[in-house]
This record gives sequence, structure tokens and C-alpha cells, in this order.
Amino acid sequence: MRDNAPLGFAAGSVPMSPQMFRLPANTHGRDFVVGDIHFKTIELHKALRALNFDATVDRVIAVGDLIDRGPGVLDGLKLLGEPWFFCVRGNHEQMLIDAYEQTPQKPYSAHGARWWLTIADESKPMIIQRLARLPIAIEIETPRGLVGVVHADLPHGVSWQSFIDGLENRQFVDIALWGRERVKKHVRDGVEGAWRVCTGHTWIPSALRLGNVLALDVTGGGEGPLAVFCVQDDTIYVDGKPVSLDQAEQLTEDLAGLEQKLGELKTLVNSNKLIESQGLSREVEALGKQINSAWLTIQDEIAESQTLINALHGLSLLRNDGRPVKLKELKRRYACVHPERD
Repeated sequence: MRDNAPLGFAAGSVPMSPQMFRLPANTHGRDFVVGDIHFKTIELHKALRALNFDATVDRVIAVGDLIDRGPGVLDGLKLLGEPWFFCVRGNHEQMLIDAYEQTPQKPYSAHGARWWLTIADESKPMIIQRLARLPIAIEIETPRGLVGVVHADLPHGVSWQSFIDGLENRQFVDIALWGRERVKKHVRDGVEGAWRVCTGHTWIPSALRLGNVLALDVTGGGEGPLAVFCVQDDTIYVDGKPVSLDQAEQLTEDLAGLEQKLGELKTLVNSNKLIESQGLSREVEALGKQINSAWLTIQDEIAESQTLINALHGLSLLRNDGRPVKLKELKRRYACVHPERD
């Protein structure tokens, strides 16, 4: 992944294949997995400072889409040379690679890539080479199990190891770069064979946990702080503060906030303060989307809990010789849906 092996822990990093990269357990520092950066390097460094990031022992693993949309072009590209920075390939990197390989001379500026027009022609092959060397997946060894990092998604029902073994399959790669079904449909089955799987790509108002899968793209390249998952803490941070994944608690807070903002909006409209009301209405709309996301998650959790209760009731009705098989099936099914914290 690099021209020079990073100092210390990175010397043991193993490029398992051109598509996958493995990081050994970080025994001296912490690992931070960050959502889609999109050249928002100021926000990245702000988030890391808030967590007391130490470049001599800590590592940053990005979920892809390092490029496009944001202003920090040069700083973002420089990250690819930092010994503490690792990144999987996102769909934005892939789109630029494909466009350049098809017609190198043709100007490309789609999907927030106008920065590419400012790059000197002689520098473009080196940048494309660096981006093309980014793996589709990274896995991090930890005492609790593997942490997988992929840009978008894994095929539904496929274990982490089967996914890694199948990365020569074009369909697997397409889902890894472009898949949205898990987040859009709030699929909570999880991924077997991994302790945590970190993804980005699909914008969500706040970080989300679906089984053992963490969705971290909370900005989509727009304004706002980045979400950062600390592997050692098993905690997602925003602005240096831990984010509660208790959706019921979050929903209660958001509903109270929405009620307050709606009252403020009504006052502004009645006072004919149109400019102020427009700004506040956008805040109300964003909060409404966040509430909807939390409610969908709670609905899924309720349905999943009811399914488990029904299954346990059915287990009690089975004959003794049939219970061990059914119990083993239930353990396998729910091991990834509700991963326990040590």
C-alpha cells in the first residue's frame, strides 16, 4: 500500500491481495476509523485533536471517498503518504480512476471533482496510481476479533471471510463500492466472522449501528463534523464526544428539540421574519430526517426482539432431542445482531 513501510506497527502490515490489506493489532496505541472525508481535512484534524491523536502510535483508517467535494485537496492527497493513515477505495476514487484510464486527456469534474482540473498533467498519473493501489477492504486485528473496513456494504448474508475470499468477483466489488441496501433498509443481520464492520458511502443524519455494522458517513461531504470510531473504546465520537447509539434515548432528545424549534419557527413566521424562518426551517427539516432514521431503527429493534421472543417460545415447545440443534441455530443467527461488549 506504501512505497515505504511505516515505522513501528506498520512494518507488520500484510497486503493479503491487491484487494485486501490487513493491519496487525495495535498494541501501543489506538485505531480510529473515520467516515467519508471528502477532502474535509480541517474537520479530520479537528476530530483527531479532540481525541488526543498521537501520530507516533495511533492509526487512522478511512472508509473511502477521501477525495472530491471539500476544499482540502493538497492536504487530503498528502494523507496518502502518512505512515499512520490507511484508506480503502471508495466509489469516488473508482470513478476518477475509470475516467482517467478511459480518456486521460479528457477533463473530468463530475461528482465534486473540479479539483482534478487544477492538477498538473504530469502529476495526474502518480495520483491515479496511488488511488488505484487502495484496497477494497481493510481488516484490523483486535483482541475482540476482526474489524472490517469497506466503503459501502457487503453482500447480504455473506460472511466477512467469504467476502474477502470473493473479492475477485466483480459483483462483490461493486457492492463494496456502491451498495446502499443495508443502510437504506436498516438490515440488522450483521456480518458473521467479524467483531465490527465499518462502512460509509450512504449519508445518514447520525451514526448508526446495524447488528455489528457501523455506518459512519454523517456528512456526505457537506458541512459538519466527521464521525470517528475508536476501535479500542468501541465508541463512535463526534467532536470528541461519544455518540449514544441508544436510539430510543436519541429519539426522545430529538423530539424535544423538534418541538422547541417548531415553536421558534411559528414565532418567526408570525413576525414576518422570512429570512430567519427559512434558515430555521432547514434545521427543522434536517432534524425531521434524523428522527425518522432513529424511528426506523427502533421499529427494526422491536421487530427483531419479538422474533427472538417467538423463537425462544418455540424452543420451549420442542422435544428435548430437537432443542440443541435449534438453540445452536439461534445462537448463530443472533451472534452478530446483538454483539456483546467486553
